[in-house]
Amino acid sequence: MKNAISIGVALVVGVLLAFYDLRTDDTGIEVGLLLIASITLAALAPRRWWLIALCVGLPIPIVEIAVAHASVFPPGGVAALGVAIVGALIGFAIGRASRSSAAA
Repeated sequence: MKNAISIGVALVVGVLLAFYDLRTDDTGIEVGLLLIASITLAALAPRRWWLIALCVGLPIPIVEIAVAHASVFPPGGVAALGVAIVGALIGFAIGRASRSSAAA
C-alpha cells in the first residue's frame, strides 16, 4: 500500500513540477524540488525507486514537447529526468540503509 501511495504522490508531484517548469525560469529551485521529491519518495518505497524517478521526472519533457512545442530533440527537460533518477537512487540507498540498520 505504501508503494502505491508513493507512486501516486510521485506522479502528482511530477505533473505539478512540469507545469511549474512552464511558468518559471528558476532552474535551481526546480532542481531542488526534483531532488527533494525523488529522494523522499524513493526512501519511502525503495523497491520502486525507478518508477518513482520516472513519475517525478518524465512529465517535464513530455509537457515541454506537447505544450511548448519544443523543436529541439531531446528537449532540455530530459535533464530533469536525470536529476530525478539521481535523487531516486540516493533515496533508494537511504531507504535500504535504514531498513537494514533497523533489522540489525
